[in-house]
Amino acid sequence: MTKPLTILLLLLCGAARAQQHLSLEEAIAKALKRNFDINIADLAAQQAARNNTLGNAGFSPYVFLNASVTESRNNVRSDLASGAVQNNPRAVSSNYNPYLVVNWTIFDGGKMFLVKKELGELEAMSQVQLKAQMQTVISRTIQTYAQVVLDNKQVAAVSTALALAKVRMQISDIKFRTGAGAKIDYLQARVDYNARQSDSLTFIANLTQARDSLSVLMGENDGYEYEIDDSLDLNTGLQPLSGDRVADVNLNLSVYRYNAQVSHLNAKIANTYFLPTVALSTGYNYSHTSNSTGFALFSQSYGPSGSLTFSLPIFEGGNLRRQSKVASLQAMRDDLLFERQNTILGRQYRTAWRNYELSVAAYKLEHENITFAKENLDVQVARFKVGIGTTLEARQAENDYVTALQRLYTAAYNLKVDETIVLELENQLVK
Repeated sequence: MTKPLTILLLLLCGAARAQQHLSLEEAIAKALKRNFDINIADLAAQQAARNNTLGNAGFSPYVFLNASVTESRNNVRSDLASGAVQNNPRAVSSNYNPYLVVNWTIFDGGKMFLVKKELGELEAMSQVQLKAQMQTVISRTIQTYAQVVLDNKQVAAVSTALALAKVRMQISDIKFRTGAGAKIDYLQARVDYNARQSDSLTFIANLTQARDSLSVLMGENDGYEYEIDDSLDLNTGLQPLSGDRVADVNLNLSVYRYNAQVSHLNAKIANTYFLPTVALSTGYNYSHTSNSTGFALFSQSYGPSGSLTFSLPIFEGGNLRRQSKVASLQAMRDDLLFERQNTILGRQYRTAWRNYELSVAAYKLEHENITFAKENLDVQVARFKVGIGTTLEARQAENDYVTALQRLYTAAYNLKVDETIVLELENQLVK
């Protein structure tokens, strides 16, 4: 092993020993707490909950307390009909007018009931969107964590290949120096050894990138690296759901369903604009006026007032019909979007389930094959040491074993990813 690569691997191993351990469950917990997309979706859900009130729907009256104060100073001269003359260069006039007003819409064609129902649907949809975002983040966290595990395994596989190539290189060197073998065997072993070092650097770079992606999902930006699990639990016994059942539980499809329901409510709300509106307005008024000059030097009035207003739209340039038609078309559009997403979901689930079944079969096959590859390697290395086997046979056995290891690790990763995708579509990642 060359000196730079040796130092790099030693630093990685030393850092791993000093790192804090991070399990998959802990990674998911960190992501649920700190992930930016989840926090944004949570704030949106809180906004929808705040908006879902009777007052926002139009049920509650509006109460206003208003007041005005007017004061003026004028130079006044008045010639009265009686012949008297009023002349006041500093005439003061004051008016105080506080009043309380209550406006209450009694009937608006049922719009307020539809709006309240719409606000409830929007709140429910925001909760589903939050849960869907949490499930998406959990799925991505599991897949990214599995990628880190795979890259770790790939580095370990290359390290195994390095060790095997080094042993073959040392044996070939001894044979060449003693005259029991050709120099070409040593040179081939040396070339294989250097190639494995290059592979190791590539996998280390992939591992670093996967770790960074995991940190971003957990909402961390300090580049801190954790020591992760050596393997993941794999579920090879999932059972498929029916298409109707998947459609009922899938969160993304539920969002489309809520969108369609909200659009139908908007269409009904648009139709209420054709109906009359009855509003009640009442209040209490107080007025106080004083003048230092004039016919009325002082006046004061106070008392309640009220009015009932009836409003029926007759003609508004066709805007009401246009709004109603647009709302109906939007409802039809959202219905089609829901049906399209339902069809897409069925295809996605069938594809995900087929991929899962293939991954299970591939993992079981590779798990069985690694035993034969290891036994074949042991036999070929023993034959090469005693001079019975050739360097080509030993090299092929090494490559077969390392390739079998990499296929096994890749099969385990693919199985975990496909298992996660199936569970995400089935809404099994968030309870």
